[in-house]
Amino acid sequence: MSLRQILREAVGFLWELLTRLLYRGRTATCPSCCQRLYPGACTIVSLPELQSFSTVVPLQEAPHGLRRAYSILFPASLMGEEFTRRQAVRLCPSCQYPLPYNIERTRQVTIAIIGDVSSGKSVYIAVLLRLLEQGAFLPSRLPFKLTCLTPEARERYERDYSKPLFVDRMVPRGTPRAIDTTHQPVIYEIGIRLEPDLPPVRFNLVIYDTSGEDYVIQTRQVQYAPYVLTADAIIFMLDPVTIPKMRASLPNDPHFRYGHSLSAGHPLDSFAKIVQPLSQVRGRSPRPLAIALSKADLLKKLRPVSMQYPFLWRSPDYRNGLDLIDLAGVDQEVRQILYEHDLERFLSTVEYYQGQLFAPVCYTAVSALGYTPNAQGEIPAINPWRCLDPFLWVLHELRLLPAQIGRAGAVRSQDGAAAQSLPHP
Repeated sequence: MSLRQILREAVGFLWELLTRLLYRGRTATCPSCCQRLYPGACTIVSLPELQSFSTVVPLQEAPHGLRRAYSILFPASLMGEEFTRRQAVRLCPSCQYPLPYNIERTRQVTIAIIGDVSSGKSVYIAVLLRLLEQGAFLPSRLPFKLTCLTPEARERYERDYSKPLFVDRMVPRGTPRAIDTTHQPVIYEIGIRLEPDLPPVRFNLVIYDTSGEDYVIQTRQVQYAPYVLTADAIIFMLDPVTIPKMRASLPNDPHFRYGHSLSAGHPLDSFAKIVQPLSQVRGRSPRPLAIALSKADLLKKLRPVSMQYPFLWRSPDYRNGLDLIDLAGVDQEVRQILYEHDLERFLSTVEYYQGQLFAPVCYTAVSALGYTPNAQGEIPAINPWRCLDPFLWVLHELRLLPAQIGRAGAVRSQDGAAAQSLPHP
């Protein structure tokens, strides 16, 4: 190798090292293709119709040379009067997705809600979006702002899932397998003022919905659900119907519908397949993991009324925030339920990955519907129960939301009757 080549490689190495140091913390992730990008180096266009790229009007081309280096360090804000009037957006250089207007200055928080086929992810997400928009996730004393940055994606979810649930009272169809490597997630800009004298906490919440098949097949997960690899937190939906001993204990009643007709694997197999790609990603710090036992209304069918699990007879009061003592009790009871139904290996596998891939880990139980659908998929009413537990716990662990440490809720009324309990299916 000649001296000129050695000097050229040395200069190239030093330049790459310098740019990495200068650009540290300047990257963001495209919500659609999940590729890393520099917001300051993106093209800025006027896009009045987000669904129609035929109306795109270039405002600023992607910078080059020294101007690119300056723009990465000091990205232009889209908050000015001119950019606002012209409805300016940045485009992802890889997939041309219109990026959130505040991507260069607001933390992006991705919560991956994952699980096998028929675990209830789509129904849970539809209910969670409804609770978010109602402000039910925050203590009543905290002022907050919530704005949907992806109205088209939200309308699509409203049409395909929320309307069948809340209007037609029918279980919506399952999420189809992905055929495109890009995504159209639902994104909310959330601002919470925790203290009157402090600036509000701001972040963009990104929520995806993907078919269970795209999670449990490793090649499909990497291709069609890459956001799982970089997610800030994970909620794993554990379907009780896939637990053999639990399924055998449920009444064999043709009038009930426990899930879709699609076959699903054992929870341990599903979890192992989902976790495998995560274990191959190096240098990533552990993230919070919430195990959510879905369709918790089915748990009341496992025991006589006099022997029900205690947490099934109480609902949390979120008016003062997430009650960590109450949630700790739920965590222990759900672990006990899984142990009683021969899921010791599942519990030990999760524990094995704790500290490596996940930290901390919390077990919860949720019922998005509150009732078991009949054989035709009809639902008598929608009464969500504990759906906010895993979500609020994740936000608390990410230091985005405070929690209370108090008594585990008022679970009995004065006459001794259960208050705010899960409806009996």
